[in-house]
Amino acid sequence: MKNQLLTVLITVIVCVTLLSTIQPVSAYSNKMQKQSTTSQNDQITPEDRGIIGPNWYNKPTSYAQLISWYQALEAAYPGYIEVFKANVLYNTGTIPNGYDDYYIRITNESLGLHKPEVLFLGGPHGDETVGTIGMFWFTDWLMRMAFTDEPSPAYSKDWLRWIIDNREIYIEASHNPYGFDTDQRYDSHGWDLNREADMGWDPGEPTGGIWASVNGKTLHAFVDNHTVRLGGDFHGGARLLLYPWGNMHSSIVGTSPITGYSYNYAPADFYFFDSSSLRLGDYMGDYGGNLDKTSVGTIPDTVGYTVGGGISPWAYGADVEKNPVEDPYVNDETFGNYPGAGVLWLSPEMSYTKNPDQSTFGNDTVARYGAEIRRVILAQADLAQPYLRWQGDSAQNQDVVYTNTLVNITWQVNGSMVVDHTYLQFGNNPDPVHTWTSTTTDHDEHSGQYIGGTGWDNALDGHTAGTTYKETITFTTPGEYYFVAKGQVDQVYKNVLRPDVYGSNPYLRLIKERTNDSYHEVLEGSDGTEEIIGQTWWYSPVLHIKVISENEAPNKPAKPSGPASGKPGSTYLYRTSTTDPEGDALYYMWDWGDGNQSEWLGPFASGAQASAQKSWSSKGDYSIKVKAKDVYGSESDWSDPLPITMPTSKGIQILSFLSQFFHNLLLFLQNLLK
Repeated sequence: MKNQLLTVLITVIVCVTLLSTIQPVSAYSNKMQKQSTTSQNDQITPEDRGIIGPNWYNKPTSYAQLISWYQALEAAYPGYIEVFKANVLYNTGTIPNGYDDYYIRITNESLGLHKPEVLFLGGPHGDETVGTIGMFWFTDWLMRMAFTDEPSPAYSKDWLRWIIDNREIYIEASHNPYGFDTDQRYDSHGWDLNREADMGWDPGEPTGGIWASVNGKTLHAFVDNHTVRLGGDFHGGARLLLYPWGNMHSSIVGTSPITGYSYNYAPADFYFFDSSSLRLGDYMGDYGGNLDKTSVGTIPDTVGYTVGGGISPWAYGADVEKNPVEDPYVNDETFGNYPGAGVLWLSPEMSYTKNPDQSTFGNDTVARYGAEIRRVILAQADLAQPYLRWQGDSAQNQDVVYTNTLVNITWQVNGSMVVDHTYLQFGNNPDPVHTWTSTTTDHDEHSGQYIGGTGWDNALDGHTAGTTYKETITFTTPGEYYFVAKGQVDQVYKNVLRPDVYGSNPYLRLIKERTNDSYHEVLEGSDGTEEIIGQTWWYSPVLHIKVISENEAPNKPAKPSGPASGKPGSTYLYRTSTTDPEGDALYYMWDWGDGNQSEWLGPFASGAQASAQKSWSSKGDYSIKVKAKDVYGSESDWSDPLPITMPTSKGIQILSFLSQFFHNLLLFLQNLLK
């Protein structure tokens, strides 16, 4: 009997003790537990993805594999990449050993062709591989950064898509497939493919003659069927950035207005070649070596020897109808005139080692030769034509603002070297380019200079810290307003070097296009009619802003709803809502009655329920209230308060007393039974 009594007493004591450890539970606290779990899950971020893109920029084992890689990109991004046999298109034959001359076009084909064109050649010297390989990885990188969710830390995806929409980027996969496959400078004939162009051609060079190769014939045909603005052929064996001339006009001296350094063999457009090449050299970076006034310049003065029949001088100056002073250096009597010339053509010598190890190419985030090729193509594609773009912190198209509200409008001017003038013009007409009522201050601080005022100012090692223009406008009258930013650029470059020799007109079509209103070029090419119309003012897209009457504050929020009592340390949910007279989105601030206020939480749609959580650390009486503000900063009155009580639980006190009582009773009975 004693044992049974003892067992019953022990069971009762254990049960009471367990009950004393259990917190009071309600349907509300179960709901809070679920919400808390959801909140924690929402805060879990994906693991760091590490190096984005491929682990490394690999080297293809052959020209055939390189082309297969391009074709895989063409299949993955239809409408943006086209891989084609240019030798078949222009009926120039087949390269010995069965090679086709593959070109690649990158553009948004749905927006049509006849955009500003740039052209880059894989190494004419087959054993100089950095450009040939780097251009593929540029293409792969551009597609992934523009059209996938991979992060693009160095460039905004919006700008990369803009480049694809507004430029045509052409790539010749390799100008010397045989040399690429056999790791040698010359083609299968033993010809130097950078010595056969029809400009200052030297019969003593190792070639079969002017345009003897299929590769050369194809390049000649392509350029004369397009209005290419900028181009380049990549080389190796040194670290240089070269521009015309190659072996003519040796006595013409150009002195850089940027560095004060002088060069012989200077072209008519020396000043633009000089300033744009120096900026490009800074932007490329120093992985392969520094590029400065001693390594950026005319071919003979920089590389140390003359080059006859080079691609760069031909692409620049061989249109003898426009540039008759060059007629003695061009065999137009045999090969005809070259209407496609007028290209700003550079020859980057990328690396001291002609065919460097794969480790030197880097990847998306490790900036080595792959990044430098990427920077060359992006910078030159940008420079092909001036443009103005609104910046991310600017008012956006179709914004609705209130009278007497400050509106910031910001923009950049790009595709140029210097900004002579830029400002806003606007009014109530949807066509503010031609009809406007107001203008802002003219930013002309760089007018007449050679550099300054563009988004590419201070370009260095893949980064820019360019100029952004900003105007702050307050509207006092409701209405529909239409803005454009306009700019005039590069006017100093219409002045050629030595007009007594070269004449008064620039050779470069990109300079004529932006400095001469009467310039008009028409070229019937393989893509149809190519046409360039000169203009000295350039315009942003139209920005439309609607201005309505002065903003009204949100209505007073409803009295908060939620538990009116609880336990210190527990978390509770409270709700409210209100509306905004104009339907603006709303933010809410909560005053918890304990000296603490929340941050502005939101945004919430007008009329939508808003909620917030709160836990009080000590018992007491509190008063909750809440107020709202709209997206323009107008604040409502505080809501009516909700009183809250946080008492100590009497139930817990009773359970604690019973637990101690039965514990003492058990000790007494144990002693009694002994």
